[in-house]
Amino acid sequence: MRLSADAIFISPEKNITYSLAMAHMHEVARDDMGLGHPGHDGMYGVMTAAFNGNGWSEEQHAIAECNEFSSYLYRVGVENHKACIHSDEYKRSMLKAMMVSISSELWNGREYNFMAQYIERKLLSMNPLLADRSKDLREAKSYVIGHAGQVENRHGLHALAAAQAYATSWELKFDTAALGEVMLDYNKRVGIAFRALYEVVG
Repeated sequence: MRLSADAIFISPEKNITYSLAMAHMHEVARDDMGLGHPGHDGMYGVMTAAFNGNGWSEEQHAIAECNEFSSYLYRVGVENHKACIHSDEYKRSMLKAMMVSISSELWNGREYNFMAQYIERKLLSMNPLLADRSKDLREAKSYVIGHAGQVENRHGLHALAAAQAYATSWELKFDTAALGEVMLDYNKRVGIAFRALYEVVG
């Protein structure tokens, strides 16, 4: 969204690489809500409904570490969004957001592929009536199955290509060491959230 909103301010000589960055991020954002949205996790509402556990969305079941992780994703998405788009702080915040997006997509791919192995069996154990309602079962598991396979890996590669194109359009160095640091930081943060979730439901 920020890329497209800023496009009007991009000079003609930067149009090709900037448009390339937008095109690659579109491939990510068309399937995912993306960073910078409150309540980032669209999966939670879908899956609590699938398990007929909408009560788990209530505030008393909130897990601080998971909320902090969600808030982190929001903060990354909006960081320096009021700065001048030609400023260094703005451009670097955009590049960091893309690096977090790369990290997220590559992590999610493994998460969804793990869950996809068990989701149907778990749904049927919770609601055996789904065995005779193929449409309802398909819809209940659709969020996980729809993100499994190579979907998230492709998103990660598109986010990587977008970050490289964005850096090129602004003549920024695309620092792979910095990307590695962002990915490790992301893994640490999401690990803390998952550990807290495990301690509650494990």
